[in-house]
Amino acid sequence: MRRAALVALVVAVAAPAPARAHRVPVRAPAQFEVTVAQIRYAVPHGPRPALRLALAGPTGLDYVAAALPRHQPRHALVALVAVVNRCPRGSLAADLAQVVLRTRPTRTLGKPRISQAMNVLATRPASTPPACALGPLAVGDLRFALRAGSPPQGFGARATIAQALAAPCGRSVAPAFRHAVAPEASPSPPPYCPPPCRPVSRARIVCPLETPPGICPQPA
Repeated sequence: MRRAALVALVVAVAAPAPARAHRVPVRAPAQFEVTVAQIRYAVPHGPRPALRLALAGPTGLDYVAAALPRHQPRHALVALVAVVNRCPRGSLAADLAQVVLRTRPTRTLGKPRISQAMNVLATRPASTPPACALGPLAVGDLRFALRAGSPPQGFGARATIAQALAAPCGRSVAPAFRHAVAPEASPSPPPYCPPPCRPVSRARIVCPLETPPGICPQPA
């Protein structure tokens, strides 16, 4: 009995504590804009753990994508997040102030450091984001982690992150991505101009006294 209790105590002491989850707020961008963020854990010793990401709050009309670089920095665990404001033109829906994620490494690590750049398509940040140190990233350089919402047309989660990171790092952004995030407004249809009305007494056609709105050509 005493030996069984001692074995149970040793197992309890040796069992690793469950890894702590962290809430990560990412600022939401303006309409037709993108925010890109880096979540970085320090891994001072031991093997690099895996990282799980999940949403911890509503996303509204925003599209959220997350991925991990396949080639990680030394002594670090990094994830990249892109948030795209997908609110359509003319919508009265209120924009979110932030999107909150939950991260959980597979072993205990300290609190992550968050760096982010907001509205990256319109303006370049005053200082270069730390994520730019990862270098140019293509779709194949990223490992998918999370997505939610309606993506920009023609761009999946990893492609969205790659394009979003290129903007604040001073690298070229595909015109198709800019157009997918901020589509041009549809041109207004031309005003309807009715044909001239010629009253015919037998058919008893009555011409309208008011013309519909719009500027119609006048007969010479």
